[in-house]
Amino acid sequence: MLLHSPLGLGHPYRHEPDQRIPIRPISGDVWSVRARTDEATKRITLHLADKNEVHAFELTCVGEAHSHDYGPYGKTAKFTGTNTHLADAAARSGEYPGELSWEVVLPVLEEFQEVSYWLESDTGEKTKTFSFCALVWSSDNGFLKQNGQFPTGISLVEPEVLKDSQQRVYGVRASLPLASDDHVVGFGERFHSVDQRGELVDSVVYEEYKGQGHRTYLPAPFGMVIGSNYGFYLNTGNPSRFDVGASNKNRISFEIDIDPSQSTCEIKAYTGTPSSILRQYMLEFPLPKHPPEWIYKLWGSSNEWNTQTRVKDEIRRGTESGIDLGVVVIEAWADETTFTVFRDAKYKSTDGSRGLRSVEIEYPADGAWPDPTMMIDEIHAMGAKVVLWQNSVVKDMRGEPDAQEEAIWKYAIDNDLVVKDGEGDPYRVRGFWLRYGLLPDLTDEKVRKWWADLHRYLVTDLGVDGFKTDGGEHAWGTDLLYLDGRTGLEKNNLLPVAFAQTFHELFADARKEGVTFSRAGFAGSSSYPTFWAGDEDSTWEAYQASVRAGITASASGIFFWGWDIGGFSGALPTTELYLRGAAMATFCPIMQFHSEFNHHRLPSNDRSPWNIAEQNGSPEVISIFRNFLTVRNSLIPYLAQEGECAISSGRPLMAGLFFDYSDDGQIWNAPYQYMLGRYLLIAPVMEEATTRMKVYLPKGQWIDFWDGTHSDGGQWIEICTPLERLPVFIKSDAPDWLINLQNRSG
Repeated sequence: MLLHSPLGLGHPYRHEPDQRIPIRPISGDVWSVRARTDEATKRITLHLADKNEVHAFELTCVGEAHSHDYGPYGKTAKFTGTNTHLADAAARSGEYPGELSWEVVLPVLEEFQEVSYWLESDTGEKTKTFSFCALVWSSDNGFLKQNGQFPTGISLVEPEVLKDSQQRVYGVRASLPLASDDHVVGFGERFHSVDQRGELVDSVVYEEYKGQGHRTYLPAPFGMVIGSNYGFYLNTGNPSRFDVGASNKNRISFEIDIDPSQSTCEIKAYTGTPSSILRQYMLEFPLPKHPPEWIYKLWGSSNEWNTQTRVKDEIRRGTESGIDLGVVVIEAWADETTFTVFRDAKYKSTDGSRGLRSVEIEYPADGAWPDPTMMIDEIHAMGAKVVLWQNSVVKDMRGEPDAQEEAIWKYAIDNDLVVKDGEGDPYRVRGFWLRYGLLPDLTDEKVRKWWADLHRYLVTDLGVDGFKTDGGEHAWGTDLLYLDGRTGLEKNNLLPVAFAQTFHELFADARKEGVTFSRAGFAGSSSYPTFWAGDEDSTWEAYQASVRAGITASASGIFFWGWDIGGFSGALPTTELYLRGAAMATFCPIMQFHSEFNHHRLPSNDRSPWNIAEQNGSPEVISIFRNFLTVRNSLIPYLAQEGECAISSGRPLMAGLFFDYSDDGQIWNAPYQYMLGRYLLIAPVMEEATTRMKVYLPKGQWIDFWDGTHSDGGQWIEICTPLERLPVFIKSDAPDWLINLQNRSG
C-alpha cells in the first residue's frame, strides 16, 4: 500500500499523514510531502522532476500514521473528555490504525517554479504524477475591489495577490489600520473572546465537539472596529483569516483563499455607530422576519426523550413541578435512516423523488411512537410547540432492497442532486459523524425543493412547528464540486445557510409560521432564525465560553440565540452552575435546556430542572427555576417588542455594552455584561462560589430589577448575588410597565 493525497481530507485545521504541506507551495518557503503505507513497506522514494532533471529524495518513516493539528488559527480549548458516544468517536478521528506515515522536507522553490513529482516504494508500487507551480505574492492591481467608503484616514494597506505563472490568482491579502484604543468585535459566533484585538481568527465553518476555542460552527468574515468606527465585510464564502493586531498591533491583516476561476473579490466598507454598521451588513442579505412569539418560551429536550411515552412523561413531570414547557424539541424521533419518518413506522417506500404522505404511514401501537399526530395535537393543546431534529446528510444505510433510504440515495445520485468530490464522484462525508453519507447540494433551488418535499407532510399533516437543523459542517475540501460549477473553496461555508433556508422555504410554501434552530451558519444566516451555541460540557469554563458566544453572535447579526443551560454533556452540572446558567438564560433571547445521549444509563443525565433537583438532591432547584420562568414569561411581550426593534435597527436583542456605550472604556472590563433589548442590563454570575460581585453601570440612572433600588451610572457597584437572583438593572427611561415589572418579579 502506498498512498499520497496532496489535498488531504480538506480538514481546515489538520494535516493528514499522506498529504502535501502546504497544499499550495509558495516560492521562498519550504514544503514537504507525506505518504501513508502498511507495515510491509520499508522504503519510499520521491522523484522530483524540474528543468529536465529528476532528483530523488528518500522519505523518512515518522511512525504510526495519524493526523496533526497545525497552524496558529483555530486553536482549541482543552478537551475535557467524557464517556459519551460522540467523545469516543471524536477522540479516534484522525487515527489510521495499523498504518505508517512517511515524510520528506524538500528544497525551497524559486518564483513560479514548475514542479512534478511521484512516489515509489520498495514493494513496487508507484503513485501517479502530481504537478504544481510555486506561487508568488505580488502587488494587487485591482483584483480586490472595495465597495463603500471607510472613514477619512482609513484605507486598505498593501493589497497583494498570490499568483502562478499563468497569472491565475490563488489568494489575496491586505490590511486595515488599528488605532491604539480600538477594539474589534464580530467575526460570527466566537467562544474564546468578545474583543478580538490581539487574536487570530478565521472564517471556516467547522464542528469542534466541545471546547471550541478559536474554532466555530458559525463564523462570518465581518468585523466592527469600535473607536475608529468602521466595519468591513469580505463578500465571499471562501475561507479567510484575520490577524487582529496580533502580529502588528497597528493592523488588522486578512487573507482570503481564492479559486483560480474567480476573477475578483470584494470588500464592503461601512462607517457609523455599531448599530448602523451592523444594520448595513445585515442588509447585504434578506432581513429576517421576526420569529413567532413562542420562541421566547422555555424550550426543553434531551437526546433520551426518544419515545412518545418518554416525551409525555417529561412534559407531565414539568407540569407537576410548575415548569411548563413552551417548546418541546424531539431529537431522537426519526428512524435514523431517512430522518423523515418516526421510528418503527410502517410504510411502502417511494421512488425517492418525493416524500411520504401521512396516509401512507402506519404507526404500530407497540412502537416507539404509536400516534405522533395525537402527541403533537396534545402538545399544541397545552399551548406549546414541537420542533424535530434534522441533519443535512443522506445517511449511508443502504442494503435492504426497496427501502426508503435506498431509494433516496439512488434518486439523489441518479438525478445529480449531491455535492461531488474532485474526481466527479458523489462526495462522501469525511468527518467522524455520519461518515460516508451523501451531501445534498442545498445551495441549488431544485435540491432544496426536493429535500423540503421529503419533510413536507411533517409540517402540513402532522403540524410540526420547526426543525432543529443540526450539523451543516460536513463539507470538507477545496476540491468539492457544486451543481453550479463552483468548488468547495467558494461554497462549503454557504451550505449550512442553505440548509436552514430549505426549511424556511418549506414553511413559507405551506403558509405556516415556523422556525429553524441551527448550530452552523455563515454570513447570511441572520436571514433564517433561530440558533443555539452547540455542544459543551457542564463546566464553568464552558458556561463562560457560551456567554461569549452569545454576545459575539449577536454582534454579527445572529439575534435569536440560545445555549444549553448548564451544558449538555459529561457529568451533571452542580446545582450552583445550573442555577447560574438558568438565571442567565432567563434574560437571553432563547431559554432552553438539552442533554446528550447517555445510553439510558442511570442515573439520568437529563438537564431538566426536575432531574437536576432529583440527582443533585437539591429540591430548591425546582422553586428557583420556577420563579425564573415566571419572570421569563412576564418578559415575553418585552422580548417580542425588542426583537422587532433589533431587526429594524441593527441593534441586537442581546447587545454587548459597546453598542450603546462605545465611548466608555470601562465596558471592556465587563465583557460578560450585555443589554437585553434597549432597557435591561444583564450581569451574569460567571464564577463559582460568588456571593458578591462588582457590576459596571454605564452612564445614566439605573433601577435594580429585583428591589427597585436606584443607582447612578458611570460607576462600579458591589451587590449580593444569591442563587435566586442575578444582577439585572432597568434603565430609568424604560417604559413604566417594565419598571413596574420588578415589583411583580421581586
